[in-house]
Order: sequence, then C-alpha cells, then structure tokens
Amino acid sequence: MSTPAWPPLVRADRVPAWIRARDLLLTIAAWVVLVYWVRGSLLLIWDWLSYPFFELSTQPSPDWERIWSTLAPFVATAALLAAWLVYWALRRRTILMRQRSMLQPPALDPGVHADRYGLRAADLAALRGPQVVTVRFGANGAMEPPGP
Repeated sequence: MSTPAWPPLVRADRVPAWIRARDLLLTIAAWVVLVYWVRGSLLLIWDWLSYPFFELSTQPSPDWERIWSTLAPFVATAALLAAWLVYWALRRRTILMRQRSMLQPPALDPGVHADRYGLRAADLAALRGPQVVTVRFGANGAMEPPGP
C-alpha cells in the first residue's frame, strides 16, 4: 500500500475524471434550471429584439400593473434599507473621518513587550527574526526538524 501524498492538496492535475464529469453535469443542470425559470423573460427579449425591432409581435405585452404589485413590497423594503444605511453613514461620517487621520500610537518598547509575555528581550528579537517559515512533514505526518 502506498503512502498518500502529504499535505493532501488537490491540484487541478490530480482531480479524478468522475469529479470533473459531476461538476460539468451540475453546472449544465444549474444553467438549464435558470433558463427554465426566466424563459418568459427570454422570449420577451427575443421577440423585442427580432424583426420588427423594438416591438412585441409574437408575445403578448406583459401585465405591468400585476408585475409592479408583486415587486412593490420588495422595492419598498430595499429603499427603506438603503435609506437606513445612508442615515447611519451620514450620522457616523465624522467618527469614520476622524479614524482615517488618527495618529498611530508610538512603537512598543521590545522590553515591555517581552515582559508582558514572560520572555527575555533576546528571545523576542529571535522570534521576530524569521519572516517566512517553511514547515516540512514526514511520511508519518509529523513535522520534520528544519534543515538546509
């Protein structure tokens, strides 16, 4: 039995064929459902853009009053929420503008920082040294000691 690759990354070249087929079928199914849901709108757009241009010739004109009565509560709720956001944005504008120009506090003394966490200043300097650390894992999944 072979040891699985570690770390268990799934790269594009290692994706099984059945997963690719599944994803393709699910994507096609989602598009089919979406087209089915908006088929009336698509037929109206097709009729409006076909000859004679910019008029409905094969589809009946939509009942705009019924459409508006259905959408009116949504539009009213969206307008109310937008107004609420604008109100709070204007109310907090001075606070937010003040934060942008706030002066940064002075740098923390390394000795105070080290004392806060029970370290020596030399240990803190050593911990601040490496900016990037590469961690390697052995076959058993445990970290290996750093090497060249």
